[in-house]
Amino acid sequence: MLKNQECHAPDVKQMLERSVSKYGGRPAFWVQKNGETTHSHITYKKAYEDICALGTSMIEKGLRGKGIAIAGDNSYEWAVSFLAALCVGAVIPLDTWFWIVSLKRFLNITDCRCVIFSEELQDTYWQIRNDGITGVETLINMDREKSQSDLFSLHEMIQEGKDVIASGNRDFIESQIIQNEVCAMIITSDRKGGHKAVSLTHGNIAAEMRQLSEMINISCDDVFFSRLPFHNAHECICGILLPLINGAAITCSEGFVYNVDVSALQGYSLAETASLAALDTENGLRLLPGMKAKIDRPDPETGIGEICLAGENIMAEYRKDPVATARALKDSWLFTGDMGCMDENGLLHISGGKWTAITAENGQNVYPEELETMLNRIPYVRESLVWGNKPLIGTIPVITATLLIDDEKATEKLGVGYSEQDVFELLWKEVEKINENLPEFKNIKRIVLRKNAFFKDSSQRILRWEYSNAPAPGTYYNAEKPGS
Repeated sequence: MLKNQECHAPDVKQMLERSVSKYGGRPAFWVQKNGETTHSHITYKKAYEDICALGTSMIEKGLRGKGIAIAGDNSYEWAVSFLAALCVGAVIPLDTWFWIVSLKRFLNITDCRCVIFSEELQDTYWQIRNDGITGVETLINMDREKSQSDLFSLHEMIQEGKDVIASGNRDFIESQIIQNEVCAMIITSDRKGGHKAVSLTHGNIAAEMRQLSEMINISCDDVFFSRLPFHNAHECICGILLPLINGAAITCSEGFVYNVDVSALQGYSLAETASLAALDTENGLRLLPGMKAKIDRPDPETGIGEICLAGENIMAEYRKDPVATARALKDSWLFTGDMGCMDENGLLHISGGKWTAITAENGQNVYPEELETMLNRIPYVRESLVWGNKPLIGTIPVITATLLIDDEKATEKLGVGYSEQDVFELLWKEVEKINENLPEFKNIKRIVLRKNAFFKDSSQRILRWEYSNAPAPGTYYNAEKPGS
């Protein structure tokens, strides 16, 4: 595969137009229709026709420049809605797991006027619209074939848009993108249990696409598998936009089979940087081309401080939150809230989050993420969560690791019907091996063994601030060292 040097158009709309011109007859999406066992493809030409038609219908309904939310499972319809809304107004991807109270708050923060949703969410958004608490006026069902009353069908809107275009309307097709206009508002966790709306401009997203395309090898023979939900910033930008501007195809079907080698890349991703900021190498994280990094207030001994980033892909603001924006954006630098250092080769090394650090008795910070990476390499551990357990208010936290047992591998090692004490001792020995290679203040002093899966969000990230994830109800055993 060759690096794509052709993604230098000033905006995503022009990038998509170039892809259609170059790859028009090639597959853009692989889809599986209801009840069918085989997959069929949708070409770049057909997909862009649908995007233009839907965009035209949106403009006809007065949605130009308005907030347009999308909620539903990954699908072709979700992707087409996202791409059309991105070019017409400000797209707002929403998590299907959000409670209705949270949804109302996010819809108000983003000044949303339209919601596109899948069938199972219709009652939720109908209630929200009819409550009158938000500014939502237009509802579009992405699954229904026919409109009803004041509820529109996405499929009918696409057909109506095609008819309007056939009559000579060029409002969407010839629309011009303004670089500094906000085109996406991504709801992201603030890692303290709350959420913020990240405002991204056309310029932010176009810069991210150029930077990624210069660094990642993508060919028109590649197929992108979407495993995260599309509302995730990384997935809607890297899982939809990135492949389409490089001629690759997308599938979000669980049963898709394609006879190719599978490649996976890891990176440092933030909604505030329009997805990826750096890609993982064997020796550290390499920044995307055009990005800069610095370490704020580095520790004299370790060099660890807050990671700050600068580049054209840095967000415009946190929507309607000037205080949080002022904390995060200072003199064109994004203060990420992540702690780490840079080596002599300019590679980033992330220690953990600023807000998750545990203060040890010597005053040094211990980053749970660093210890979790080591614990997750233990063969008998599926997942882990490190936290500071305070036996009494005002006391020094005890570094504690909650470990989700890999029952299958534990059974292979200990035999069927192994005891709670046996698995505890097995895992404690593994933890002691980790402790031997750590300074004393970082040592894990207590382990809690867990039978039940951790509570996660829809992107399958463990919710660190969820109380039930730390005390671990349904544990096997909760103690310090055996015999202590």
